[in-house]
Amino acid sequence: MAFLAWGVFVPFAVQSSLLRSLLPEGPLWFNLHRAFNTTAFALFIAAFAVAVSTVIKEKGEHFSNDHEKMGLAMFIIAFVQVFGGITRPHTPEPGEEKTGLRKGWEVGHRVIGVALLACGFWQMQEGIKLYAIKYSVDEDPVTIAYWVWIGLMSAIIVFGGVYYKIVKKNPEEEPAAVPAAEAVEDAEDTPVAKDSQSKLATPRM
Repeated sequence: MAFLAWGVFVPFAVQSSLLRSLLPEGPLWFNLHRAFNTTAFALFIAAFAVAVSTVIKEKGEHFSNDHEKMGLAMFIIAFVQVFGGITRPHTPEPGEEKTGLRKGWEVGHRVIGVALLACGFWQMQEGIKLYAIKYSVDEDPVTIAYWVWIGLMSAIIVFGGVYYKIVKKNPEEEPAAVPAAEAVEDAEDTPVAKDSQSKLATPRM
């Protein structure tokens, strides 16, 4: 569950945002981003609950090593990240400037997201080591497969970040995709926004 959360769904969520201009214009990228993150968060909660219940069952000490302490820190920060995503400041109307609060939220959301992802990569590696020690199994094949996958996910994220910066610097190449995508995330937040979106989608006679 931890691998699916931090090794699959969270990287997919990041990629759907960074590579949004490669997707059809509209809410698809945001729906994917939200669905991947929601699934990852649910899996993370389940994995955390299993870990805590296992320590209780084995009558061990809670949060006694770096892996467990990191897991607790990530659990708290992930809750903050999800809450921040739900209560995010709305994007401005077309032609209006972003507020300082919105700009600050965007920076914070991205920084925390990257930090959580990096911690998740480390956390899974430590989990593999602890599992190998606990059950006396060879960790090398799993570790190699794990880092090959994580390397692929990371490469796509880096490519997506570079590509997104290029598209933002050259808006004439993507005249509508990026601005429209940035506004989509608030289209589902308010009835007014939904109504405006439906009016824009309906040709006037």
